[in-house]
Parts: sequence; structure tokens; C-alpha cells
Amino acid sequence: MKLLYAFIIVSFFSLVACQANQEEDAKPIGKKYNRVDAASHNTQLGLAYLKQGDRPKAKLKLALALSQAPNSASTNGAMAYYLEQTGSTKLARQYYEKAVRLAPGKGAQLNNYGAFLCRQGEYLQADHYFNKAADDINYDNTAGSLENAGLCSLSVPNKTKASLYFTRALKQDPSRKLALYELVKLDIMEKNYPKALNNLNKYPKITLNDKTLLQLASDVASKMGKDDLASSYYRRLQRINESSDKTGVNNEYNRVS
Repeated sequence: MKLLYAFIIVSFFSLVACQANQEEDAKPIGKKYNRVDAASHNTQLGLAYLKQGDRPKAKLKLALALSQAPNSASTNGAMAYYLEQTGSTKLARQYYEKAVRLAPGKGAQLNNYGAFLCRQGEYLQADHYFNKAADDINYDNTAGSLENAGLCSLSVPNKTKASLYFTRALKQDPSRKLALYELVKLDIMEKNYPKALNNLNKYPKITLNDKTLLQLASDVASKMGKDDLASSYYRRLQRINESSDKTGVNNEYNRVS
């Protein structure tokens, strides 16, 4: 399921607060050169370059960051992601594992390693690390880890387990569009239309403002013979489509299947 991987969340890019066309390297603040801050800055630059597709510059910045802070979990994790993206899977694994060792019990690194393992088809191990990430009470993206666990479960496939993970993700963060989309799709595959509609109605803030979810809601209501409700969803979908045509705003899904 190659398309699945587009949705595996790698939290590195949440660190990228600056663009690659900003200041090249971290500079000394006053008279004191802070190597940890410099490494963090260059890690962000490296990831920004990687996201833009400039892999040579990304490698230079990440290598510099590692030389500045070789025991930084986030920098080792970023290098792991770079190596994975450039085909050095075996070496990437070593850096992912080092990042986890350097930050034991920290959700961000556990989640990233879990995502790597899932992309390698090591679903059972990935599930273990996603759950460990979700157990970190100080990790602010536990819902993302649960969503990842659900997506990975779909690759097994274990639809029942995936459904449970998506439900848990939504309980922690009711704004997770992807988790709701996948949950409803599973309901529809089981022809459990009342459950699908109930899940859509449970999260009106995202259902009523997303084109993909509105289309699902209209289709499900129609299948249940709720023609008035289906028409209501469809009219709202049309209004959003008209607004999107004017503003260029689209929903955030890369696929609809």
C-alpha cells in the first residue's frame, strides 16, 4: 500500500520554523557561541532544504549540525530521515535507534522510529513504538502517533485494530481529519452506514468544513435513505466548492479511494 506512506507523519518537519533562504549558519550570540543552538538551527535548515528537494545542501547542514551536537536526539533523528530518504536504509536505522537511545521515552523520537519501521514493513515493531510514543504524557502529538498506528495497521491489514486507533486519535484530538476519514471509510467498507454517519456527525467542525468528508456524509446519508440529509450535505459541499474556486483553497487530502 504505497499510497499509505504519504500519510505516515514524520514529526521532523514540525521543527522547521525557518526557510532555507534565511541566514545560512547559526552565528555566535554576543561573544558566546552556543553549539547546541547552532546545531538546532542547522538541523532546521537541513530539513528545510530536504523538503525543498535540495539534498546536497540538506546533507551539508545536517552533517554540520551533528558535528556541533553529536548527542542531540533531534539532530540524529533528522539525519536518520535524510538517510532514509536518500536510500541509505541500513545507516538510517542506526541513527533512528541512536535518537531513541538519546531521548528514552520521548514521544517524538519513538514516533519517528515507528514511522520508519512501518515504512520498512516491520508492522509489529512499529506498533510497539507508536504506542510507546502515545504513552509519553509530555508529547503533544500523541494523537498523531495513534493515527500512525492506525495507518500502519491498515497495511497488515488489521482493520479492527486500525479502527480502534483512529477512534482513540480522535478522542485525543477531535480535529484529526485523516483519522476521521479513514475511520468512516472502514465503516463504509463494512457497510455499517449508521456507524459511519454517527462518526461523521460526532465531529461536525471538521465534517461540515471539509469537502471530502461532506461528500462521504452525503453518500452515506443517501445509502441510508435519508435523502433530505444527503441533500443538505451536498448543498453545503457546493457552497464550499464555490468558495474554493474563488480562493484557491482545497482540502488537505492527497487521495480519495
